[in-house]
Amino acid sequence: MSALNHIAVFLKDIFFNSKSGRLSFKRKEIEKYFFFSRGKPLRIKTNVKAERLGEILFKLQKIQEETFSSIDDFISVNQPIGESLKKSGVIKETDLREALSFQIRESLLNTFGYFDGEIAFQEKAEIDAGEEEFPAVDVPFIIDYGIRRMKYDSAIQKFFIGKKVSLKNIRYAYLLTEEEKALLDRFSTTQVVDRFSIPARFSNENFYRCLYLFYCLDMIEVAAADSSYRRDDLNKNKKKDLEMDELEARLEELREIKSNLKNRNYYEQLGVSRVATEDEIRKAYFNLARKYHPDRFNQGLADISLINEVFNSITTAYRTLIDPAKRKEYDLKLSAPAQESAEDLIKKAEIKYRQGRTLFNQGMYEEAVIFLEEAIRLRRNKADYYLLLAMAESKLPAYKKKAEEDFLKATEMEPWNPESYLGLGLLYLSEGLKFKAKKQIMKALEIDPSHQQARAALSELEKGEKKTGLKSLLNLDFQQLFKKKK
Repeated sequence: MSALNHIAVFLKDIFFNSKSGRLSFKRKEIEKYFFFSRGKPLRIKTNVKAERLGEILFKLQKIQEETFSSIDDFISVNQPIGESLKKSGVIKETDLREALSFQIRESLLNTFGYFDGEIAFQEKAEIDAGEEEFPAVDVPFIIDYGIRRMKYDSAIQKFFIGKKVSLKNIRYAYLLTEEEKALLDRFSTTQVVDRFSIPARFSNENFYRCLYLFYCLDMIEVAAADSSYRRDDLNKNKKKDLEMDELEARLEELREIKSNLKNRNYYEQLGVSRVATEDEIRKAYFNLARKYHPDRFNQGLADISLINEVFNSITTAYRTLIDPAKRKEYDLKLSAPAQESAEDLIKKAEIKYRQGRTLFNQGMYEEAVIFLEEAIRLRRNKADYYLLLAMAESKLPAYKKKAEEDFLKATEMEPWNPESYLGLGLLYLSEGLKFKAKKQIMKALEIDPSHQQARAALSELEKGEKKTGLKSLLNLDFQQLFKKKK
């Protein structure tokens, strides 16, 4: 089976098979090396300036501009620059760990847009990780986010042509939308991609992108289609073989229908719209009856229980929708919102929050707002969500008023957290509301008298709010305010 020359395919193989070794990526002037130990990314080497550790540390404001401008002084032949900075007391271990995680994620994600790079994995029995902890890098999340945001390439469709696909597991199904889950469920029975009917709600591009996502998250098996699946392998001179093939095809359709019965309402089972007329409903049912009625199958060869189950469900749908009173009652029931479990909502909210935080770290504030608002819609009792949303909104002039509301919401939910008060104070300061700013900063210091940023902010205000001092203060990255709570 031909393989795709793409980073996601290599990440799938390395992560799910717990491999150790070096993954190299080269394209024109770009050259990167990713080192893995038991499927987990450990460190990288890159010649992309924006992805170098010094640049990352400066971007995350872990080092000052003065240190960054003299970063070459910390380069040692026998020691990584991060270790040199740590041993020199410039950064802490937690700062280095965060920067390494960010560097690996960014560098990997930046390779997803290329299908023409030179990629190779040199496997080794083991790569010594020493006694240090692995950087916090979620490989499945990188695969999911990278495939969703990359530009589609026709090589993906070519990869699946002539293949059969079957469901392997649903371990990472929580990353999918409801429509994507329904599509994945259709592969609970083996499907040949060339003969698969793409759902109307999916464009050709979205369909193959979803297949690729399923494949790279190891949720489906992909193999070359057997000869029994190919039409050109049929013996057209033998009527019996043709009939058997037709029977098997219809049984395969019935198996697919059965696998989705619980996920399809009566309208979807009949293949009609919610506003279909009685004539349209009747016509749709009779067309299905001509195809799937038990009498249309050889009773000695077919799976009678499967046929009866599907046909009875179609008949129940027809009898319900053709009766005006029953249809009205069913429509009311159908319109009631589906209830998801609290656990499912929490998982979805956390995914949206993580995606929003990634976008925030990349400076994509408008996009971050969209994901964070969705996270809050799913889970409204998380102060962290409101705090990060307010930070993103404070970066956008049109959202300043909304940022104030969300900072206040965060302080209301967690009045013991100084970060919300300081964030609100800096927001007021940026708007020239110095009295309000001082009040909020003082609240932050009441909670945590040793808070360095709050003390710096108050000091600048009490000095008479010198222009230079205030400018550097307002340029502080809000991410520094967002500390992980223990």
